[in-house]
Amino acid sequence: MVKAQMSESELMEQQMETPVMSIVSVLVEHCDNATGGHIHRTQAYLKRLIYMLIEENIYYDEISSWSLDILLSAAQLHDVGKITIGDVILKKPSSLTVDEYAIMKTHVQAGIDVISLMERKSANSSFFNYAKNIAGTHHEKWNGTGYPNCLKETDIPLEGRLMAVVDVYDALVSPRIYKEPYSPSMASKIIIEGSGICFDPKIVDAFVILADEFAQMSKDFS
Repeated sequence: MVKAQMSESELMEQQMETPVMSIVSVLVEHCDNATGGHIHRTQAYLKRLIYMLIEENIYYDEISSWSLDILLSAAQLHDVGKITIGDVILKKPSSLTVDEYAIMKTHVQAGIDVISLMERKSANSSFFNYAKNIAGTHHEKWNGTGYPNCLKETDIPLEGRLMAVVDVYDALVSPRIYKEPYSPSMASKIIIEGSGICFDPKIVDAFVILADEFAQMSKDFS
């Protein structure tokens, strides 16, 4: 069974890290203020999606080895590398140019670098392992066309494959400086159409079961 509760030592480590991580996540959302609340929402979607995988016995063996509370806390750092991207790009009210998009993509490696720096100052290795997997791979795509490393299928860590789905879903249903929010039904359609292309088909199968629940969650958050 998934380790939803932390051990005493993990809990002590997490209590020491949480204030710092919360400050970092606030900084990320302030530098990219069009996505206010994104971190909290994606954590909620991620938790529900993981529990659905457990219920459906999808990737159960791998998930059962996780410390879920630590993983969910680590997920707040998935976009930490955006603190290195300038406002001209982050807050641009129109589509990015090819060169600007190339700069935007560097936030992934920057995130890994930031997390690795924090890791050297901490004893909480499991937290930072989750954080690096999530930050480093949630823009990879199932068919190998993602970034930064063009990883394919299950070469992409499961944490990253899960975050990819909830990150895109929240981006679609949320307003952005360059677009109006999509309806939950349209966002779900896009996720489903991305099965086997952008997203792990098994995870999309679990998402389909939750589509109505995610739609309600998105309304509750707004």
